[in-house]
Amino acid sequence: MKTISSPVRSEFHCLRVLTLTPDTDKSGARWLGTMLSAINVADVKSINSLSLIPSLLREGKVDVIVADVEHGGLMVPTLLKTLDAANPLARFPHVLWVGQPTLLNLLHGQAAAMLEKPAVARIGGLSVTALLAHARLAHRAGINVGMVYGGGNAAFAEALRALLLVPSIKRQAGCFAPPDGPTEADVIEALTTGKNLRVMLQPQYDLRTRRIIGAEALLRWNHPGVGEVPPSVLIPMVNRLGLHLLLFSFIETRVIDVLLVLKSRQVTLPIALNASAETVCTPGLAQRLAEKMQRAGVPPQLLKIELTGDLPVDDELLLSASLNTLRAKGFPVSLDDFGQGSSTLNLLARMTFDEVKIDGAFVRDMKTSASAQAVITATVNLARLMNLKVVAEGIEDASCIEALCQLGCPTGQGYALARPLELRDFFASVSNK
Repeated sequence: MKTISSPVRSEFHCLRVLTLTPDTDKSGARWLGTMLSAINVADVKSINSLSLIPSLLREGKVDVIVADVEHGGLMVPTLLKTLDAANPLARFPHVLWVGQPTLLNLLHGQAAAMLEKPAVARIGGLSVTALLAHARLAHRAGINVGMVYGGGNAAFAEALRALLLVPSIKRQAGCFAPPDGPTEADVIEALTTGKNLRVMLQPQYDLRTRRIIGAEALLRWNHPGVGEVPPSVLIPMVNRLGLHLLLFSFIETRVIDVLLVLKSRQVTLPIALNASAETVCTPGLAQRLAEKMQRAGVPPQLLKIELTGDLPVDDELLLSASLNTLRAKGFPVSLDDFGQGSSTLNLLARMTFDEVKIDGAFVRDMKTSASAQAVITATVNLARLMNLKVVAEGIEDASCIEALCQLGCPTGQGYALARPLELRDFFASVSNK
């Protein structure tokens, strides 16, 4: 077993990653090493057998297991479930599957690019459909499983990022931050003082004209000791500490400031602000927001509330009332990550929204999966029938932009269009339009 470390800090720096590849697959091991090095993961352990996983888990030193589906990867969720049944784990590590199509695309990039579908809808000899079904079963057991479809650094990083953002089930023992990561005291200090916190903006575009027509506010935390702390680490800690409303208030204040700057420059763009169900259901939230917008002289239509799925919906009747109260005050309401599990479809069927955002996983898969294309088409048609706006998230490949337009999706966001921008850069971008 060997350990690979890197002095460079990134959003993945605090992760403890365990890779599972056989000794006979040297190319696969080299590929994983290349990918993890490229995204600056600092703590990587490589093993060649499932039997070595239990001792590492008992030490609590694994956040993500990256495994080849042909060489033990399929059995990792089963092993985790078995270990947990015998002696409950403080938390389950995430599982990221990789397989042969990814390796072929990396090793034979130009040759693969000449094929009509370089990334076949199979990973490690298994159909993506079968793997997704297995991943859903794992999720029901509380284990989050993701897959890498592309062969480049961006595809690997985005697959890992998307996996880390999937809400985990609540565990009895609680999931504490890694020893070299932020502490709960650090989170409390940051949110109460605002120190080292900032808001960035992810532009949203009209996909046909490539014109910026809005943005999503994203929180960033530059911890003095840890560096950039990703939302996948921060948000679960905030929720566990019950500080979701404090977090919302911090971002909300910054977004109103942004809207005031845009107003001074005679630019009218809506800004979206993420909120969990628990935040949305806070008594008096809609009234307080309406009063702040009125004092600022900014119409409420410019502050969009995106309902996230990071906390469960405990009271659907209360959530419906709260969402409708926001809409009555003039705030548009969006359903984030639509298609991520059946819960989003249930919410759309039972409650009223102004917009749905197609989960980025479908956008990333649309070039290689007919099912993903079908889901996007169905979502667009459903949105049209329900008179909803629709936004595609996670657009990483420029070729997907035209494909989304052809499927009827008019608006999108993602790295292929623009990465999240610092406020000064966002103001410069919209001022130049």
